[in-house]
Amino acid sequence: MAEKAIQILQKNNKGFVLFVEGGRIDHAHHDNHAYGALTEAVTFDNTVEKVLSMVDTKETLIIVTADHSHVNSISGDPTRGNPILGLQNDEIPLDGMPYTTIMYANGPSAAKVLKSFNVTGHRPNVTDIDTESKDYHQDALVPLEMETHGGEDVSLHADGPYSHLFYGVREQSYISHVIQYAACLSEYEDRVGCNDVTSSTGYIIHFTWLKATLTGLLVLMLNRVW
Repeated sequence: MAEKAIQILQKNNKGFVLFVEGGRIDHAHHDNHAYGALTEAVTFDNTVEKVLSMVDTKETLIIVTADHSHVNSISGDPTRGNPILGLQNDEIPLDGMPYTTIMYANGPSAAKVLKSFNVTGHRPNVTDIDTESKDYHQDALVPLEMETHGGEDVSLHADGPYSHLFYGVREQSYISHVIQYAACLSEYEDRVGCNDVTSSTGYIIHFTWLKATLTGLLVLMLNRVW
């Protein structure tokens, strides 16, 4: 979809703005489904690669970021090469049963954990379960109808004109200011360097930037994987 969108938008010589979001990763995390989340992350990575091959970063600003994190985590210190969807293998838990490398702090899967404690007196035994299956949902601690978002900082990556302005730890609102600055919009419309930027080109926000003039702006967004 991103490829087709760029093919259409590039026909406009006045520039363009394109926002691309990988939304299914959010659904997967909310369902404690690590397989689905990781699959979406791979698809998103392929999308970024395709986009980079289609635009000129000398004139296009590309921003890749996320809007929030989730409460999944990588537990313990699994050995190199151990499947990320597999079982933790660095030490034996006190209850003698294995656990998956990826787990969630809350979510719907906590119901099966609670049920196991009520029936067997211990958490689910995943020894003989294929935790790498596309149908497996990781265990969670607090039972909720849906897993919640997390509060960690998310990363932001950028390439193209004015990408150097993205550095350090920033508030989310900073992103929009950089976009407006690069595109000579709003309060930055008359800043130094904007004289050669047409008003139509100024609409380029989020993906492509052009030296002093932006021909396009691409913003890619994905929920944090970890």
